[in-house]
Amino acid sequence: MEKNEIQYRLKSVHTLADFAKLLNDVKTDEFRTSKHKITEKQLLHFCNPKTVPNRYKTFHIRKKSGGLREINAPCYQLGGVLYILNTVFKAVYTPSESTMGFTEERSVVTNAQIHIGHHYVFNIDLENFFPSIPQARVWARIQFPPFNLPKEVANVVAGLCCHTNADMTGNVLPQGAATSPLLTNAICDTLDRRMRGVAKRFGLHYSRYADDMTFSSMHNVYQEGSDFRNEIKRLIEEQGFKMNEKKTRLLRDGDRQEVTGLTVNQRVNVTRKYVHDIRWILHCWEKDGYGKAYALFYDYYKRTKGYIKKGEPVMENVIGGKLNYMRMVKGENNTTYRKLLERFLKLQGLVFVDTETDKGKSYIYVYSYPVSDFKKYFKTDLALEISSKNKLVGKCQIEERDKVLAISKRTQKYLCKDISSKKTGEEIKTKLLNKCFVTLCRAKGKNFWLITKSEMKRSKCLSLLNANIDINKLLDIWEKQGVNEAAEALNYAVTEGKPILTDEERIADSIGLLDTYLLEKGDEKKPSKKKKGNLSIIDHAIDIDIPANIEEILMSAETDDYEILSFDDFDDISNNIVQSKRLNNKE
Repeated sequence: MEKNEIQYRLKSVHTLADFAKLLNDVKTDEFRTSKHKITEKQLLHFCNPKTVPNRYKTFHIRKKSGGLREINAPCYQLGGVLYILNTVFKAVYTPSESTMGFTEERSVVTNAQIHIGHHYVFNIDLENFFPSIPQARVWARIQFPPFNLPKEVANVVAGLCCHTNADMTGNVLPQGAATSPLLTNAICDTLDRRMRGVAKRFGLHYSRYADDMTFSSMHNVYQEGSDFRNEIKRLIEEQGFKMNEKKTRLLRDGDRQEVTGLTVNQRVNVTRKYVHDIRWILHCWEKDGYGKAYALFYDYYKRTKGYIKKGEPVMENVIGGKLNYMRMVKGENNTTYRKLLERFLKLQGLVFVDTETDKGKSYIYVYSYPVSDFKKYFKTDLALEISSKNKLVGKCQIEERDKVLAISKRTQKYLCKDISSKKTGEEIKTKLLNKCFVTLCRAKGKNFWLITKSEMKRSKCLSLLNANIDINKLLDIWEKQGVNEAAEALNYAVTEGKPILTDEERIADSIGLLDTYLLEKGDEKKPSKKKKGNLSIIDHAIDIDIPANIEEILMSAETDDYEILSFDDFDDISNNIVQSKRLNNKE
């Protein structure tokens, strides 16, 4: 639904029934389905914390600086309602010019650009930003422009968007709800307006990214006890917020001036350490191979991000994410970025596409460590124990965190032949463990550890980046000879490490007569086709020019023998093809 239509519809909302109908219409348009309608009863049910005490799930994550940060995530049903509600809010509300966070076409980069090249940069952090906004304040704000919700509707919406605070003394905006960022921006409109007035009066530049407020100038007005400091402290407290004195800092032009994690001394840039970290892990990967590089990366990641990130990290995803962030900050033509990207792409032959390339497997093998190497690289020991489900599992401690390692069924029998007679928690000691391997596996984008009797071969990667693929030739075969021929050509290229060849060229290559055939192409009788098998065609982050008629090719594809997983630009089309195949198979 277009923004102007949502704005028009919201103006005609007078009752909760009207509002529920608007939410349903937006939901239907957003998800292309009319199932699971949002009803008045549902809204009234979830807006009261006493009625649904578990509507928000509370958990804590460790802060980088120490301590814990409380996160309140809505339950599945409430989360869906808040997502649609936020879509409505975004259609009617535009943040102030000073607001750089949680809004379209603005980011940490645009926030930092305001403060480039100034002698002084003054950073302020607002303490307990989200929890310091009570439900009453949310209720009052959404009754004013541009929301203009009737009192009856505002009562319910404020209840949906707020959660009981940690002291159980009232309801506040939770950190973790989809609506909280936008509502904080709306509530801070008055604060931003007054801060811009102060900045203008003192000749400063001002911006705010969530709870981070930044002033910059060529002159110093930021001394402790100055008129400026006293004025902004007064305004912040008047608006119900509190300055975090520990995070308030003044950066001079001789310092490394940072705004929301980016340096602004001469230009917006990532820190030297950020670039060094990427360069270091790529160097380790190039020098020592994937196995040792992952172990070094693992140690680094758990030390720097382990306070908020659980589970086993995917090294390639982290590097790729860091490079994308660098591109956003530095630009895609930046020399440093392009050099690092080139090195990363060369190493992507070791990247395993997480997809069911083998219908018999739900996961793929990334790398196998001999037990001795695993202990050495990850600085840990490995023990065997009987789990509560009467299964043999591995246990170790990495970076002071206990890890449980799964063991394949075959390996369990190999290590302990009489598991059924063992008690839960019983430790199993055997020298056979030293002959096993600890294999890094991946399923649905997540890594996990598996102890195996033998070294597992890496799962075959069908990434186009991992083969000598002539995209134009592949698409030409697809268009002229059909999808089956294209799939077979791609399969041969990936498995044999050869360029894309036609059916005739593949036969000639297999008997060592490819060069002769290419010279006399067209004179030979077309050989019989090889037996076809299932294959997934995968595009992995590669820029290609798609012919204009590719849609027709896809839609006319024969899908009896081959499952076609799409090029990125044609996910919907290929999904239809896959769905048709599944229906045909069922019939």
